[in-house]
Amino acid sequence: MTRRGRALSPEAYDTACDLAGASLLRRIPAAATLLQIVEEKLWSEFVTAVYIAADSNNAVRYVGSADRSGLASVDDRIQEHVRAGRATRWIRLMVVPLIPDTEVTLVRRVEGRVGAVLQPLDTMRLPAIRARRPAGFSTPR
Repeated sequence: MTRRGRALSPEAYDTACDLAGASLLRRIPAAATLLQIVEEKLWSEFVTAVYIAADSNNAVRYVGSADRSGLASVDDRIQEHVRAGRATRWIRLMVVPLIPDTEVTLVRRVEGRVGAVLQPLDTMRLPAIRARRPAGFSTPR
C-alpha cells in the first residue's frame, strides 16, 4: 500500500504560513525550482525558514527547516540535501521564511506543525509540535 502525499498548492502554502504564526517574516507565494535555489541562490536572504519540497506530480515529498548564522542561508541547507542525494525527486520548493532571531526550538515546532498537516512522503521523522511541560507540572487524572 502506498501513501499519497498532499499537493503543494497555494492553499497548502497559506496554511504553512499561518502555522508559523508571529514568527513568519513574510509570505513568498511563488514556488522555485531546485536549480534556482542551488545555482542562483534564490533564497540567500533567508537564514531561518521552513521549506517544502514537491515532486513532478506536485506531491509534498519533504518538509524541513534551516536555522543558519553568518553567511549561510536556507539555500545552503537545501544544497546539503542535494549533495547527500536526498533531493532526487524534488522539482519545486516553497519557503516559509521566519524572523531571523526565532529560537531554534520554535523553528523546529513550526517545521513539525507544517509537516503534520502536509504529510510529506519522504520525511522520516518530524520535530515534536508540542511544547514541553514545565518541571513539576502534572496532568490531573
